[in-house]
Amino acid sequence: MKNSILLLQLFLFATLSVQSETIQVTAQNFSYTPANITINVGDTVVWTNTGGTHDVNGTTNSITGNPFDNPEDFDSETTNTIGSVIYTHIFTLAGEYNYDCSEGSHAANGMVGTINVQNVIPATVFDIIEQSTAHDTLEIAIIQAELVDALSGDGPFTVFAPTDAAFAAVDPLLFQAILASNDILAPILLHHVHGEGTVLSSDLMDGMMVATLNNDQLTITQINDSTFKVDDATIIIADIIAENGVVHVIDVVLVPSPPEDITVVDIVVNSPDHNTLETALIAADLIETLSGEGPFTVFAPTDAAFDALPAGTLDALLADIPALTILLTHHVYGGSLEDTDLTDGLSILTLNDDNVTVANDGTSIMIDDAMVTLSVNQADNGIVHIIDAVLTLEEPTSIDNLLLESNIVYMHTINLLGEKVERESNDKVLIDIYSNGTVIKRYNSNK
Repeated sequence: MKNSILLLQLFLFATLSVQSETIQVTAQNFSYTPANITINVGDTVVWTNTGGTHDVNGTTNSITGNPFDNPEDFDSETTNTIGSVIYTHIFTLAGEYNYDCSEGSHAANGMVGTINVQNVIPATVFDIIEQSTAHDTLEIAIIQAELVDALSGDGPFTVFAPTDAAFAAVDPLLFQAILASNDILAPILLHHVHGEGTVLSSDLMDGMMVATLNNDQLTITQINDSTFKVDDATIIIADIIAENGVVHVIDVVLVPSPPEDITVVDIVVNSPDHNTLETALIAADLIETLSGEGPFTVFAPTDAAFDALPAGTLDALLADIPALTILLTHHVYGGSLEDTDLTDGLSILTLNDDNVTVANDGTSIMIDDAMVTLSVNQADNGIVHIIDAVLTLEEPTSIDNLLLESNIVYMHTINLLGEKVERESNDKVLIDIYSNGTVIKRYNSNK
């Protein structure tokens, strides 16, 4: 990386949309006008002959015979007469340049010039990303997550910036779900930012740990003298400097480490789209059960799915804990089913001893009448499949029918042997008998 200065500056040319300028210099008699100019990397200088015969010589000093040793060579090689362009050059390397006119004694008579080429340093690390043609997706994500002001602050920041190609490699459905929730998106983006200083490529060492703004860490692995990896990503361009930090371009989106011992309950609780389900699980006293070893497969209806229930249904459910428990355990399978396991026609026995059926046409997965919109398999004790509708029970133990009745009175509870037991019995399967003849079989979550 120490030998990659030219590559980095060429990358800046290719990817940063910094407006370059064209500067005109005239050559007449024994002078260049202006003789001394300051320009930026990427600017173009055009020399035009307005009097006499002249050239632009940036290689060897015509007076001393010594090389100019400019950061890069530039030389018109030929002379030009009045009215024509002598030479055009785009300056790609910063530094001080000296040149003269090698015709006759022109240089000795004062026809010399200097050019000071300075790097254009973006004000912020976000400016680098915004101006890069290879980071449109990252720019959109930062804006969406409302992190522009943060990355435009004093810093200094070290940003590991995934390219558009890196984001394109992420599953489209998963990426859209991430973009839709700033609670998920912001921590992922902050996992790409070190906020405690500027870490240049020359600072990187094999085995080095770099803390990120989401309270996680990245591991540096040295592949060879010029290549480093950050977790699973390779740094493909290093040391793009801003006034408030540095940007390193990487080829893979970095994934934060999941919290230790994360459960299916944690996924629900941490989701901004499952507040109703969280409330229902707490009311039904299922938090401890679903935080156990499992494994569990949870079909998790969103808040919007609960909102779509008939008016009054949710309130009635929350007021009838046994009915609520049956409904919730109807959304849980006592095993691990990844999305690849959800094959067409599969019948799944849920924890309330009822069944749901999978329909899979290769493009979408349905669980009864609900569509799986996202599968999250990061829990240690199972998998959560997010669904867009609440699953209803089969007749005759339909929760919907139960809630539509207005004068239902709980009578008693029996076990599978038909024996009357306490409602909080330790039997695995309990059957509640209601005054209207409804019989509801439920799974005992405390068993």
